[in-house]
Amino acid sequence: MKTTTIDEGFIRRVYKTSAFVWGFGVVVALIVSGWRTALGWTFGSAISFGTMWSLEWIIKRAFVPGNDRARSNLSRFSMLKLPIMALVLAGVVYVGAKTTPHTVELLGYFVGFIAGVVLTQGVIFLKVLGMLICEHFND
Repeated sequence: MKTTTIDEGFIRRVYKTSAFVWGFGVVVALIVSGWRTALGWTFGSAISFGTMWSLEWIIKRAFVPGNDRARSNLSRFSMLKLPIMALVLAGVVYVGAKTTPHTVELLGYFVGFIAGVVLTQGVIFLKVLGMLICEHFND
């Protein structure tokens, strides 16, 4: 299997790598900063995974040739997704504010959360960068 191209299995590999990085990140957060940062990292990673999964789900269903109804479904999904994400983010902020009594711990929680939100995007970026580097040196 050639892994230097973006093929059908690319997204599956991104999920696997992201899950490994999430687990490693939890261990690092627990050791360095404590459970609140690990909790923020976990919430952010869950949002990152959920966003990627929802995009994958809707793209597989909406971009079907000859399906005019799929385009309207994409619009409805997009309109529904934004309020849901706003509620989830509000819940994360609420949980963070209620569970962290000190400002430093709250900062760690939010730094972990923000890092978790960009987890899958970071994995995709690094995988593509690795592909480009391998392609450059193989030529």
